[in-house]
Amino acid sequence: MGHRPVAVVTGASRGIGRSTALGFARAGYDVVVTARSATADGAAFAGTTLDDPVAGVTLPGGLPSLVAEITALGVGCVSVAMDLTDRASVASAAEASLAAFGRVDVLISNAIYQGPGINDPALTVGIEMIDRVVSADAITPLILVQAVLPGMLERGSGVIVHLTSGAATLSPRAPFGKGGWGLAYAIAKGGAHRIVGVLHTEFGPSGVRTYNLNPGHVVTEVGRARSAQAGTAATGQSPEVPAAAAVWLAADNDDTRALAGTDVVALDVVKRFGLNPDAA
Repeated sequence: MGHRPVAVVTGASRGIGRSTALGFARAGYDVVVTARSATADGAAFAGTTLDDPVAGVTLPGGLPSLVAEITALGVGCVSVAMDLTDRASVASAAEASLAAFGRVDVLISNAIYQGPGINDPALTVGIEMIDRVVSADAITPLILVQAVLPGMLERGSGVIVHLTSGAATLSPRAPFGKGGWGLAYAIAKGGAHRIVGVLHTEFGPSGVRTYNLNPGHVVTEVGRARSAQAGTAATGQSPEVPAAAAVWLAADNDDTRALAGTDVVALDVVKRFGLNPDAA
């Protein structure tokens, strides 16, 4: 297979995942990118509440255009369809990711389930919805983690980065729609957040570095759609900020080793280590 290191970025069709995949490509990695569809460019947003006012808005971006951008940089790129609500799909994606270039050196676990109901109020959110979101965001991604770990352990090196959020560890200051988040989303993110510490304890001594990466408030396509509907300007930082942080964490040096097993705030490391998000 190729001589370049290989990064897998899940949920790469747009937003943080797309910027991160491009960042690794610019850093000289071959890249495997996943999304629910490997063929669609543009998708209708399903919404995150049952009455989400921006449901149905077409969001730009998709894997075909991303693959074209990455291969134009002179590295390899393979797109893989992966649906977090379908464990067989994730198992197939794990197999395809390993087969694409013969190894996986870096796993960026960015994909989350998006669908109506995940941010509904605690009194009305369905138990089935909570079960679905927790399964998709905190349990099913472990199929991919368990698939790539044996190779990392055999080589004595590897990096796993989980994209976390304030919803995993903080209480919201307001309900969803006013700056907060819903119960199902919070439970799922909180559960997934705990994975990194366990992996660090079990596999850190064998050379596998794991991180929770908090991207901060990032302007995404969904955020722009919400702002456009409200007639306000979208606020937040560029997705290139967490992308630059993720690429930096994948490098093996004294600073990244010292942060292994911890919660890393993207903007903090960008400022502290003088990273250039525009280059990610």
